[in-house]
Amino acid sequence: MSKAGLHVAETATPVLGFTLSYSTTENLPLSLITGIGLAAVVAAYRFRQARSIWPAIGGFALTGGAAAIAALSGQAADFFLPVLITRALIVVLTPVLLLLRWPPVALATGVLTGRGLFWRHCPVRMRAFTIANLAWMAVEGALVVNQVRLYLADRALAMGAFKLLVEVPAHLLMAILLWVIYRRLTLRTCGCPQHDTHERAQK
Repeated sequence: MSKAGLHVAETATPVLGFTLSYSTTENLPLSLITGIGLAAVVAAYRFRQARSIWPAIGGFALTGGAAAIAALSGQAADFFLPVLITRALIVVLTPVLLLLRWPPVALATGVLTGRGLFWRHCPVRMRAFTIANLAWMAVEGALVVNQVRLYLADRALAMGAFKLLVEVPAHLLMAILLWVIYRRLTLRTCGCPQHDTHERAQK
């Protein structure tokens, strides 16, 4: 749970820097440099904490790509475009992934906890992640739709404010809710080695 909250905070940091800088200066290059700089700080912090290298590289690359797109187009709203497209694709593909028994929430949990695919062959955990993922998809879909509306209206500051004031709290609350749902649904052990091993690791 704490790792999920930390991940949300780290993801929001470059957006916070970009939004605050652009709202006070309206200088797009300076704001993009601020966002990239904070993304570099977050990546360095992740490395220093000896956590997985891929979230650090992925987060920095995503921010760098977003800054490059915004710099080329000259539109501040394009800073949010890569993340928006990524999230929209995940929401659209989630039903397919659920049918294929690859819940995105389970994949993210495996990466954040470093436990990989521990859930893959446990029927109880698979069911729990699938149900939790349906709840996540409903909330995330609503958030993405609103951000698309703001992007089409070219309201960059509104996108940043919405992400920081609405999306970040919503994601934190969803992390808590999904954890509660997951724990309640996994109280009954199924007897498989994956379930028993993970239960002992949590105690």
